[in-house]
Amino acid sequence: MPRSLSIVPPKPYLNWLNFLFAVATISVVVLWLVSDRTAREAALTSEDIYHNFRIRHEVYSLLGAIQDAETGQRGFLITGDDNYLEHYHVGINKCDEHLAALRRYMEQFEVAEDRLQQLQTLILERRADLEHGLEERRAGDEVEAFDRARETVVTDRGRMLMNQIRSLVTEMLATRDSRLAELEMEAQNHRTEHAVDIALGLFLTLGTFLAAAVFTNLERIGRLRAASKLKTEQARLIAIVDSSMDAVVAVDHEAHIVMLNPIAEELFQRRERDVLGEPFQILVPEALRSVCTTHFQDFAFSRETRRRLMDGNVIHGLKADNTEFPAEASVSRAIIEGQPLFTVILKDVTERETGRTRMREQAAILSRIRDAIHVRDLDGRIQFWNDGAQKLYGWKASEALGRIGGELLQAASREQEAGILAALLRDGGWIGEREIRTRSGVPLIIESRRSLIVDELQRPVSQLVIDIDVTEEKKRQQVERRSQRLESIGTLASGIAHDLNNVLTPITMGVKLLKRPLGDEQRSSLIETITASAERGAGMVRQLLSFAGGTAGPREVLDIADLIDETRSILVHTLPKTISVAVSVPDSLWPVFGDVTELSQVLMNLAINARDAMPQGGTLTFAAENVLMSGQESENTGLRDGRYVKVSVIDTGHGISPEVIERIFDPFFTTKEQGKGTGLGLATCMGIVTSHGGNMAVRSEPGQKTEFSLYLPSQQTPTTQHPPVAPSTLPEGRGQTILLIDDEESILQVARAILESHGYLVLESTNGQTAIETFASNIRGIDAVVVDMMMPGVGGAEVMKEIRRLRSDILIVATSGLRKPEPGRQTIDGSDAFLPKPYTDSQLLQVLEEVFHSGSDPKFDQHR
Repeated sequence: MPRSLSIVPPKPYLNWLNFLFAVATISVVVLWLVSDRTAREAALTSEDIYHNFRIRHEVYSLLGAIQDAETGQRGFLITGDDNYLEHYHVGINKCDEHLAALRRYMEQFEVAEDRLQQLQTLILERRADLEHGLEERRAGDEVEAFDRARETVVTDRGRMLMNQIRSLVTEMLATRDSRLAELEMEAQNHRTEHAVDIALGLFLTLGTFLAAAVFTNLERIGRLRAASKLKTEQARLIAIVDSSMDAVVAVDHEAHIVMLNPIAEELFQRRERDVLGEPFQILVPEALRSVCTTHFQDFAFSRETRRRLMDGNVIHGLKADNTEFPAEASVSRAIIEGQPLFTVILKDVTERETGRTRMREQAAILSRIRDAIHVRDLDGRIQFWNDGAQKLYGWKASEALGRIGGELLQAASREQEAGILAALLRDGGWIGEREIRTRSGVPLIIESRRSLIVDELQRPVSQLVIDIDVTEEKKRQQVERRSQRLESIGTLASGIAHDLNNVLTPITMGVKLLKRPLGDEQRSSLIETITASAERGAGMVRQLLSFAGGTAGPREVLDIADLIDETRSILVHTLPKTISVAVSVPDSLWPVFGDVTELSQVLMNLAINARDAMPQGGTLTFAAENVLMSGQESENTGLRDGRYVKVSVIDTGHGISPEVIERIFDPFFTTKEQGKGTGLGLATCMGIVTSHGGNMAVRSEPGQKTEFSLYLPSQQTPTTQHPPVAPSTLPEGRGQTILLIDDEESILQVARAILESHGYLVLESTNGQTAIETFASNIRGIDAVVVDMMMPGVGGAEVMKEIRRLRSDILIVATSGLRKPEPGRQTIDGSDAFLPKPYTDSQLLQVLEEVFHSGSDPKFDQHR
């Protein structure tokens, strides 16, 4: 439908013409002010020239007057004729007149002239000298008077005074001449400036009239061109409005509709010709009409030229069939032919609002789910927080929204979060266990599942996080696994007893032989045998305690070769002698990231199953190799593509039937007799391996062999092989006093002998209560305490606590054969170092050396 818009063409030339007239007027005023200032300065300069000429004339006349007075005095002195005195008196009077005139000019015109005072002084002195000559001429007879007068004249005083007067007058004249030259130059500059001002004024006046003529003509031409383009511009503007994807409604100053574009016609289901001149209120529901009227009135008198209707909130439009629709609307104002014209732009947001309603419904559903669910953006900031998350973590939604999730829950470092996000962006999902802390500081283990949320263009926008608290489940699994470890040790008890007897036999026999007379060589050899047996027994006990009492610790980079070797060292002492243990591990094995206690339990469990499969004996083999998973192989093993370390446990037993293999990893499934198996061993192993991101597989040839394979994801960098450090000279004490506390007197006796032989002073106590009393009585004399943690009565922990209370800076070494530090720590709470039992002399001396060094012991520093 053809429409027209009334557009006033721009008037750029008229604006320029007004601007030029304004500039010309300002320039004329400025030139007039400058000319006036130049004229006034020229008048002042002329007046200054006149004054300087007057001063110069008076100075020159003053010199002539004093010379006339001198001439008249000399004529009288020579002739004695009083007529000459007339010239003298005239000269003296003129001197007074010229001096008075000079003083008046200089004071009147503020001419600073210090020489005037000097000149007046010299003239007064010269007058006094002339008067003295006249008095000498008048006194006495003629001859004597002439002689005296002659002597006065021929003296140098008169001539010197006149020379000084002439010199001073010359300087004053020179000063005036210099000033007159400067003033003449200033006068010349004023004349030049005045001429330039007149020329600029004429040029500016002519230029303004010429520019006015040019711009007037250009404006006329511009108006003609604007008129010729007006229809084209109108058509273009109408085309732009009609092609807009949003509804455009033009409203005049009385809120009557003057235009609808095609989108507006379609949106409101009304034709433009039917609504022209109608009030804008017919396009909105009745409930909003008064609000819209008030809004237009306020907007008309505001300084804004555009604003959003209803402060940017969603409004509702009204179609011809009286159905409503949601929309966002903005209004702008323009002045057309002196009247405001309002342009309302509406965007139909029905789909968006429907989506928001659906999202609110979904959010309400998520809020009622008991699991902890929250949504983070790709930077980790929390965007949604349901009631389950509030209940689990303790933070309200208002406290959690906008916070960084990893920092709020203390769940991971920036590097770990970056790794999780990378996996999420790559795979679309991530599953793992994290340790977090609640608002009250309680640590929890959660199973976290993250899913990537994408927009309609499949671009990642946020991440959905579903967390399940598995803390109690993990504790239950931990107890269960420990029970299985103890069960494993119980099944190996006969082998352990056999090997311990083998270790104790040479010790008991050797001790009895030492009581007999022996040669030095025999005694030395026997002591070495006893020592080796004791160390072997200590190693067996330490390995068994570590396996039996191990708890889930922090995951770290591990060398599988070391883990296999440690497992082998336990098994060679516990398995029947009919079973041989073999190891096949390459030198360049990739490292893995895991829990050494859990993986050790897996290998031990598989080894016990292998023993049961070989009642007549056989070979148990531990093998490891690096493998790259990709393609079909990854699908077969259920693993992602990447680098893995494959650990195999192979036995030469009776094998497993295919029917059993299908169910072998099911919980509570067992082929053993009732009371000999729980059916949880292999299920637990599978759980441990999958929690490390790996998987297990089994294959068997009945009657020949069975192979269990563990696939563990590797780290990117191999572990570094550190060569063993050669033992150094045993460290010596420096007179420090050590308090030894142990309920075993034999340990006290040996430890005391070791310490005293290496430069320490020793106090000892066999129970906790006497140890505290001994420390209290020597509170400043004791430098360090070595305390056994497992004592009857007052235990080691209580002793350390009381000693710390008496003296907070005391150095304490905790020692135990059963208790050990928590996973990830090097010491027991309250101590400075931990020394596991059994320990050697070098270990005892070395740990004391380290605690003294770290505690900056004064005696250590003094002898360092």
